[in-house]
Amino acid sequence: MPQMLTNRQLNRATLARQWMLERADIAIPDAIAFLLGLQAQTSGGPYQALWNRLRGFRHEDLTTLIVDKSLLRATSMRTTLHLHTAADMRAIRPVMQPVLDRTWQTTFGKKIGGADRAEVHRHGVELLDQSPLTSGELGKRLAETWPAAEPLALAQVLHCSETLIQIPPTRIWGHGGPPLLSRIETWAGTPVGPAIELPNLVLRYLAAYGPASVMDMQTWSGLTKLAPAFEAIADQLVTFEGEDGRVLYDLPDGPRPDPDTPAPVRFMPEYDNVWLGFADRYRIQPELARDRMVLVNGYVAAYTVDGLIAGNWTLKRNKGDIAITILPFRTLTKSETADVEAEAHAHGAFLADGKGTVSVAWEAVA
Repeated sequence: MPQMLTNRQLNRATLARQWMLERADIAIPDAIAFLLGLQAQTSGGPYQALWNRLRGFRHEDLTTLIVDKSLLRATSMRTTLHLHTAADMRAIRPVMQPVLDRTWQTTFGKKIGGADRAEVHRHGVELLDQSPLTSGELGKRLAETWPAAEPLALAQVLHCSETLIQIPPTRIWGHGGPPLLSRIETWAGTPVGPAIELPNLVLRYLAAYGPASVMDMQTWSGLTKLAPAFEAIADQLVTFEGEDGRVLYDLPDGPRPDPDTPAPVRFMPEYDNVWLGFADRYRIQPELARDRMVLVNGYVAAYTVDGLIAGNWTLKRNKGDIAITILPFRTLTKSETADVEAEAHAHGAFLADGKGTVSVAWEAVA
């Protein structure tokens, strides 16, 4: 019988691999490659995620890598935005094409007013090759030719069919506004491909997220029917059993620390790999958190205590000043309260970037 791993054991294994037990000394591109990309639905999300994980991380270091095209932000896993190394964007994006096709057909397929998708694609490429456009601008330009279609659906033809990079100056620290889009061939000079082989993708996923189930990886990626890819490398894996009887796979030398290893408080951005990488999130999102998390556009910023989500946090900016409000899901001890407040101030100082003050307030237990 496989060894059983408790949710707490899985928690510490996940936090260790995600460098959230202790910040790591590792180059930014190497960290992003190991993590198979960072959630990047918001401009600041990757910056916050790396500040939580890397010792001495600075905003400008990530911005430089985005500007010099070492890192690329585009739609990949689960049809959501991720920040990848250029090499991974080219290798991972083509594997995700079936996911994008499925999402487009389900959500937008009936909204293009009978337009021929191939023609929309061709004309969209012509427009984007003339100059970068926002998604809204792209949709409006396409709607001039296909007025019966929804502009958003027309733009999504290009989001699905092309690898559209969100380019600077948009989507970097301190810059807002709708992101400018450019095809990867135009921005980075090289198209996508060759695609990473699925068994190799499994090995990399388990290195960063294991121990995990087939369903965990399918949820993380949006891909289906991954069991054969796991089976193809069964001799390179070890298996465990979850508390609920799930089969969990891992690399033999994957870190699985003592479950009592201390875990520091961390303030996560709205979207973070450390809990979006699984179908079963009990390893980090206990039942009390799942029942109390107030979702905003699908997810909400949360903070951890002892490695587990223990509450929400919200942020308000006023001329550079940062105000963080903490909503706990349970009564915290005096020591836990002090740790949470200290990390809130530290996280706020990172967000303020030396340009304003930081204040922290508490709400009553949810």
